Amino acid sequence: MSVLWRQTTHGVQRRPETASRTTAKLILMGALVAGLLAAAFLALTTSTVRLSGEIWAAHHEMARIQRANSLLEAEIARLSSIPVLQERSRALGYERAGTLDFIEMGAP
Repeated sequence: MSVLWRQTTHGVQRRPETASRTTAKLILMGALVAGLLAAAFLALTTSTVRLSGEIWAAHHEMARIQRANSLLEAEIARLSSIPVLQERSRALGYERAGTLDFIEMGAP
């Protein structure tokens, strides 16, 4: 017999449960790795769903603010029109100038 065979088996046949224990350990390690990967995937999916909800809410808030901004711009345009400004100046007591008087100044 070879020396290698004697060192690995000590001259005795290996029992079959040693192979099944090794197989069970490999299956357990595979299940553990698969569980860790599933947990990481679940955490990533949860984070993605939460962030997409926040983005959706921010998008709706931005649309609401843009609508309010458009309404304010229309109000500013209405209040800045010439007829409205003339009415406000009359309400404040200003009158239209009749004749314009200019002062001529000599050159220095």
